Amino acid sequence: MARAVQDVPGPALVLSPEGRVVVTNTAGASVLGARQGSFLDLDRIDPRSLDAFRTMMRAANKRANRSQAILRMSPVDDGDPILAEAWLLAPKNDGAAFVVIRSLEIEWTDRASEMLAQAFGLSAAEVEIARIFFRVRDVAATAAARNVSLLTVRTQLKSIMAKTEAPSQVELMRLLAMTAGRAIQDRQGKTDTWRDPLGREEILSLPDGRSIAWTWLGDPNGRPVVLCRGLPMCYLLPPDSEGQLRDAGIKLLALSRPGFGNSSQHPNLSPLEDNITALRGFLDHVVKARCIAIGLSNGVLPLLAEASLRPDRFHALIAIGYTGVLDRSGIRRLQPTQQAMMRLVGMLPWLVDLMAKQAHRMIQTYGVDWYIERAYRTRPLDYATCTDPNLAPFIRNACSHLLAQGHQTFVRELLLARSDIDPAIDTLSVPLTWVAPKEDGVFDETSFRRIERRNPRIRLQPLEKAGELALYQQTLRIVDLIVNTANSTTFGANQTFPTSL
Repeated sequence: MARAVQDVPGPALVLSPEGRVVVTNTAGASVLGARQGSFLDLDRIDPRSLDAFRTMMRAANKRANRSQAILRMSPVDDGDPILAEAWLLAPKNDGAAFVVIRSLEIEWTDRASEMLAQAFGLSAAEVEIARIFFRVRDVAATAAARNVSLLTVRTQLKSIMAKTEAPSQVELMRLLAMTAGRAIQDRQGKTDTWRDPLGREEILSLPDGRSIAWTWLGDPNGRPVVLCRGLPMCYLLPPDSEGQLRDAGIKLLALSRPGFGNSSQHPNLSPLEDNITALRGFLDHVVKARCIAIGLSNGVLPLLAEASLRPDRFHALIAIGYTGVLDRSGIRRLQPTQQAMMRLVGMLPWLVDLMAKQAHRMIQTYGVDWYIERAYRTRPLDYATCTDPNLAPFIRNACSHLLAQGHQTFVRELLLARSDIDPAIDTLSVPLTWVAPKEDGVFDETSFRRIERRNPRIRLQPLEKAGELALYQQTLRIVDLIVNTANSTTFGANQTFPTSL
């Protein structure tokens, strides 16, 4: 999928069958306003191409018989429409397809103008004539755009052709195309940087230089529920669940922990200290009230640490997925590569750093599919979730969120998972529900149940038909749990713990 937007000098993007941006290159983001995980704005489709676009989207869902089209796309700056090819990219499971949209035109940049002036000694007026001629491809249209006579344009074109040694206007156009393409060559193959797919990100800047970023779902004035992600490729609940949260009066605050997204990382602190400091800043300056907090995988560690010291901050905690700290024996049941990384990071952290750096380079080169293939191919449920075209935008956005600042965040997350948090677990006085997916390859109910005897405030809830990507596999059940927990704790009712979800 990454190759679909690589080696393209102009805008390129891939849409899910429902119209969300799965991946886009930098030009797709800047020219068409495409943001990974968000729906493509239909205003970016020229009205003359809207029917063809809708037919392609129906074809992606197997409701129409069309495999390709030529579309006119409207840039966000209201510039002239650009031509783009659209075609279907079928997944391996022969289900709904992705829609690839790639520009057939080359963007003219300031760098191209500079190259033309420096290489051939063109004047500023000649560079502007060349730029307009490249865009409109017609002498009369160039004169109209420049608001000068045809004679003036012809004279300037002759001067340009003499300086560039182009024997004809056709050859001049080829030269201009080569110059424009070379000017943006460094952007080819580069996907867009991570952005909040909801477009709601806020960043808190503290006096010590720390930046804490977050976004939100649900009721903008609702009761606060804090969500801290972990290493699995889950960051946000699908926006389809927003209505349920809004109806329940819940504002789900998705915190970017240190190193994730646009939250700063502080290597002078241990991973656990860094996370606790960021969490405290967020709770003090943004939440400002007692709340429910959810930790996905190792995202629960700073919550446990803070709850043991300041139980008054939380009504209840929810842990989703394997954390490592609630059952240490589960490390032996991890996949061989994961198990090796967890052990090596304690003994040879420099080696894990080197391995993570190489993996990051491979993801940058071949896309997140390279990682997905290796991480989930032995777990059918998670692999099927990754290849679901409508979930692909969220999974890829979560991967970009993790790697937004480089590979070091991944390494520090492994170190975080090894933190000594046992005293906090033993003394925890806040109710904790541990939602344990039964198909994540680590689940062992007998072993997991020991945590309930260790601390009666902790209850295990096995989650059926869910793996590491439980947030996207059992979204409704998880949202129900969040709503029920919020209702039972906020109004002082006795919290109940069903035996499973």
